[in-house]
Amino acid sequence: MNMKSKQNGVGLIEVLVALVLLAIGVLGFSLLQLRAIDAAQEATERTMAMSLARDLAERMRINRLGFSTYKQAINANKSETGCIAPPQTTNYRPNCNAVKMAKHDVAEILAKANLSGQTIAISSCIQSKTLHCIYISWGKTTIKVTGTNVDTSSCVNQTTGTYLADSKCLVMEAF
Repeated sequence: MNMKSKQNGVGLIEVLVALVLLAIGVLGFSLLQLRAIDAAQEATERTMAMSLARDLAERMRINRLGFSTYKQAINANKSETGCIAPPQTTNYRPNCNAVKMAKHDVAEILAKANLSGQTIAISSCIQSKTLHCIYISWGKTTIKVTGTNVDTSSCVNQTTGTYLADSKCLVMEAF
């Protein structure tokens, strides 16, 4: 028998095995890239939520007298115009009070939240009757508000206040 006839097709099998190994490596890299994109998206959404919560908390700290207006308007997802200076005037000082300023702030906060697909609510913090928390959710996690009742059960454990696995939300103590 000829030695060459025993080697027929071996080179082709080696090439096919190498291609399979290369395909597995490329598939693994592609999956890694998809996970990286998901992580980057989650980080962006969390950063936007943190920025929004910080913005609202600072506005409420500045305008403490308007706290009840902030809470009612945010939870009702209701934005009204408050004190807004007409764009064509300079040195305009609007006749503002705590309620009008809170309404103006809420309109801006709700516009930002709606633009980024987030839901925002203010409620008492879990395990605290005196502290108020800002709850922001996005994605499949929802915060439900019915009248004065804020349901954050899809976001945090209602007895311990710890985040639930796979929830897309942020909780920040306001004051």
